[in-house]
Amino acid sequence: MFQSPLTVGIDIGHHSIKAVVLSQKKSQLALSAFAEVVPPAPILNDQHTVDPEGLLSAIRQIRKSLPRAARRAILALPDSAVISKVIQLDTNLTDEEAEFAVTQALSASSPFPVDELRLDFYPAVSPGLSEMGTTAPYQVFAARKTTLDPRITALKKAGLRPAIMELQTHALLWLADFTAEQLGLSGQWGVVDIGQRLTEFAVCPAGGSAYHREIAWGLGQPVAAQGAETPALTLLSPEQSETQTKQLADQLRRQLQLYNSTHAAAPLEGVWLCGGGQHVVSETLLERLLGLEVQWLNPFRCLPSGKRLGEIAGEHTYSQYAVATGLALRGVAS
Repeated sequence: MFQSPLTVGIDIGHHSIKAVVLSQKKSQLALSAFAEVVPPAPILNDQHTVDPEGLLSAIRQIRKSLPRAARRAILALPDSAVISKVIQLDTNLTDEEAEFAVTQALSASSPFPVDELRLDFYPAVSPGLSEMGTTAPYQVFAARKTTLDPRITALKKAGLRPAIMELQTHALLWLADFTAEQLGLSGQWGVVDIGQRLTEFAVCPAGGSAYHREIAWGLGQPVAAQGAETPALTLLSPEQSETQTKQLADQLRRQLQLYNSTHAAAPLEGVWLCGGGQHVVSETLLERLLGLEVQWLNPFRCLPSGKRLGEIAGEHTYSQYAVATGLALRGVAS
């Protein structure tokens, strides 16, 4: 099947909008472009609802830095904005009957009226296994129309073609898997995405489903990224950086204890850090405090690019592009 040679991953965050474009020619995958726009006012609130006009303006601005042919877009929603359930369905249902059954199941458990939701579902086991019984588990995802639709509308108005809506955790894990494969790494690694308000901790245990926790800790103030159209903030002193790193370590210790208590067969060997904290959090101190290997995850490390773009991408870690890169990888694989 023909696949678009250019795929755009778009990360809509509280502080900025980020986009990463990947190109594909046969088995070769390369970085074609990346860009970040910081809107003059926040376009995302705590209920995950966007300001449609603000988002449209930011997307139109970011498109100016992308190849004109880059139109196929992959988006993500925060995990906390998505209802995720596993339900049992009869294996002999038609597609229409299965959709009705899923709708009925959601109507009994959703905090929102089911007609306010958009939903997706698929078998949680392979077809061969599901035929062994009269019922089979189905993974169900649902999100409010008021959360999802304005994002889709803004991208379409900006000339993009939204193709997939993913979970943010899945985007991070796609990038982690790709990086580990490219670097030939083995063992179980987690991903810690440091945000301004929240931090995400995600792991995909071998043979298991994605493990995700949202941590109520963030950097507390926007940190200007390289290339962002905002003046750089004053760098933190070593003492301030140490304080922030110790606070993050305290939060992560609790999450690591919880993970290890429920996944003793898949212990972590290390964690990758990403997000906007590369100028705030010390990986060497965090490594010592956690007793685990800690590395900043450079999403462009394993993606070749042209000489000019490669020189730019190689100047910094650019870990704030992790979600957008993971989404672009997800689009290439679809």
